[in-house]
Amino acid sequence: YHPGLQGVIAGETNISSLEHGLIYRGYCIHDLAEESNFLEVCYLLLHEELPNEEELADFRSILIEEMELPEPVTAVLENLPLHVSPLEALRTGVSLLSHFDPQTNDGPLQSGPAQAVRLLARIPLLIATWHHLRTGEQVPQPASHLGYAGNLYYLITGREPPVLFERALDSALIAAAEHEFNPSTYAARMVGSTGGDLYAAVTAALGVLSGTKHGGGDDRVLDLISAVGSADRAPEWAQQAGRAPEPIPGFGHPVYKECDPRAALLETHCAELAMACGLEKTEETADAIERAIWEEKKLPANIDWSMSRLMQYLGLPRELYLPIFAAA
Repeated sequence: YHPGLQGVIAGETNISSLEHGLIYRGYCIHDLAEESNFLEVCYLLLHEELPNEEELADFRSILIEEMELPEPVTAVLENLPLHVSPLEALRTGVSLLSHFDPQTNDGPLQSGPAQAVRLLARIPLLIATWHHLRTGEQVPQPASHLGYAGNLYYLITGREPPVLFERALDSALIAAAEHEFNPSTYAARMVGSTGGDLYAAVTAALGVLSGTKHGGGDDRVLDLISAVGSADRAPEWAQQAGRAPEPIPGFGHPVYKECDPRAALLETHCAELAMACGLEKTEETADAIERAIWEEKKLPANIDWSMSRLMQYLGLPRELYLPIFAAA
């Protein structure tokens, strides 16, 4: 018996590696966040190499053409019960999109890349449409002049992001884009291995991601920071937390024992956003908690610790943190 399949070789991949930090197709995520944008990283993951200018322009033009939801999909989202969560609505939307795809009978190896591009284009629309239908607001039309992260922000908020905001969200999407064999990826691989199409694989992955034990997009980080309240209270709080058996939201990881490179990547953006938004006290409290938990339990911060704060500073709706993580 191997809990969580630890020690079991479930497959091999050259898409990403966790051995020396987090590597996508041979590129460190810190370098990608510094030199590339999310669309370039998507191209890299799909095609095994970074695009040149012409390839990127073609890739972007295809995405823009596909940024439209079939009317029946919008109608179903509008009629979902009020208790449905945004991640559940996203899962339903992805499954529905499969019925309108022209390549569903071609097999995953032939149709997968094109379907991936269609999903990249439409998942932000699914998230934003569900959100605006619930708030009674008009769903904005995609802004083709914005980058992927900027357009995602615009579709959700109705506002074009400042450069600082767009770059921070872009880095967050890059940090969450790929992570070897996490549970949701494993589920998608299982579906794909049987010959199921990409929509079925992603629908299964979203079902797994909705489980409370799957990391990523955990907004309870914000409750923790609020409960501690100030930097000077962090050491005392960490001592009490160290004696409790429950996991601490935003801390610990089965692979990263000293540093989660995704969290480290986003820390700088959190500091910059906090200063720009007048939320320095929140960031000071978060830094103090991180230091105190490391001293008390030797647990590193994981991606949720920085990503939830980043989303909060960007002013994105809290209920959409997990769907945005899924979009990446």
